[in-house]
Amino acid sequence: MRNSILTKFFVGYFSFAVLGFLLITYWSTNLIYNHLLTNDASELQSYASIVVDNVQNAIGDSMYDIDNPDNFFSDFNKVLDCNLLLLDKDNKLVYTTDDTKALTNDDANIVIKNFDPNEYTGKSYKINKFYNMYKTDTLSVVQAIRKNNTVFGYVVVHMPTSIIKQSSYDVTHVFYLTYAIILALSLIIFFNFMWFIYLPLKQIRLAAMEYAQGNFSYDGLMVSNDDEIGDVASSLKYMSKQLNNSREYQKTFISNISHDFRSPLTSIKGYIEAMMDGTIPPEDHKKYLSIVLSEANRLEKLTTGLRELNSWNTTGPELFLEEFNMESVIASTVETFQGSCEKKNIELIIQFPPKHYNVYADKGKIEQVLYNLLDNAIKFSNPSSKIVIRLYNKGDKQYCSVKDFGMGIPSGSIDKIWQRFYKTDLSRGRDKTGSGIGLSIVKEIIRAHNENIDVISTEGVGTEFVFSIKHAKSKTL
Repeated sequence: MRNSILTKFFVGYFSFAVLGFLLITYWSTNLIYNHLLTNDASELQSYASIVVDNVQNAIGDSMYDIDNPDNFFSDFNKVLDCNLLLLDKDNKLVYTTDDTKALTNDDANIVIKNFDPNEYTGKSYKINKFYNMYKTDTLSVVQAIRKNNTVFGYVVVHMPTSIIKQSSYDVTHVFYLTYAIILALSLIIFFNFMWFIYLPLKQIRLAAMEYAQGNFSYDGLMVSNDDEIGDVASSLKYMSKQLNNSREYQKTFISNISHDFRSPLTSIKGYIEAMMDGTIPPEDHKKYLSIVLSEANRLEKLTTGLRELNSWNTTGPELFLEEFNMESVIASTVETFQGSCEKKNIELIIQFPPKHYNVYADKGKIEQVLYNLLDNAIKFSNPSSKIVIRLYNKGDKQYCSVKDFGMGIPSGSIDKIWQRFYKTDLSRGRDKTGSGIGLSIVKEIIRAHNENIDVISTEGVGTEFVFSIKHAKSKTL
């Protein structure tokens, strides 16, 4: 069963909560306890030092010279919440502040036989029942009472470990409360995730499923985020719109290609049938065979262009790059159209730059680009008008402009003119022989050179195409 992203988020959130709880329960509790233990042991050492100083000043020849020990020690345990033992040099209990009945032996004459002060020299404190003198574990520190380099006894300060544990529990409870507040505040992250990520992604997923089933008119995608998810949603909407428009484009494509193939085939079939049944006399066969040949050439040109475009879909046109002069290409191409221009009384104006540079490109493909652009310019120019071909340099590139003053392109068709077989209504009315793939070929060739081609057109005023080519390294003087 597939887990949703929301389930994965919940698993991550729950894991975070459990691991955080375990961290506080075990690691933080032990860390706090050890910290308090070290601090309390240090305070007990300070307390023991004060007691040792007081005892040393009060005793004479023995520990029993202190008449009333309560005057010295009774207040200390109230301040530090600890207990004090005074032992003589024979480890006999002289005095204790403990009145809690925590001692295992109520006899006042207690002798701690196994007491060894050397056990406390390497470590400042020990945790034990102090040789079974106490019923529970205690934190103990020991300091010797010396006078004139003679040991008279020992001061032992105790604190039940239960007090330290209770203090650590109190601090840990604060940690638990803080952690609970953090978990509650972290729900803000959850609601942000739900609102800004999960719900938009859910809409995107549903929309993608609808589009995958061909329902490109699905309007349930209402994501308006101003972020990466919003960009994905906008791109998906745009894709669905384009796919929806592609159906109409496909119908137009099939209609156009059918028309462009049917017209010459109908002419060829009609003329051949007329010659075979005698409608066209033998003396006129040559005339009509030339028409049939012209229509066959048109079909060949159309199929060749389609074959080229299809072969360029994945790899693009194969380029044979060389260094050449663009001015010579323009001059030779213009000569090809002199006859067509004379028929429509069109004036061709050529403008070359003052500095002459060679370019580095596929000369044959660039000639094809220029040929198609000039062919279109002549077809859609008004009689007795002019066409301007301008070459100029800018930066490390050379730009070629082909501008006519004809009917122009409708604003709604400018983005579509690069599509195969696309023809505007105006062009279909003015030009019956065009295949509709010339500009598609131009676009593919310029794109293969990693260059750009732009079009500027105003309906009823004219059209200008501008494409760029990189300069060659050498300069032609």
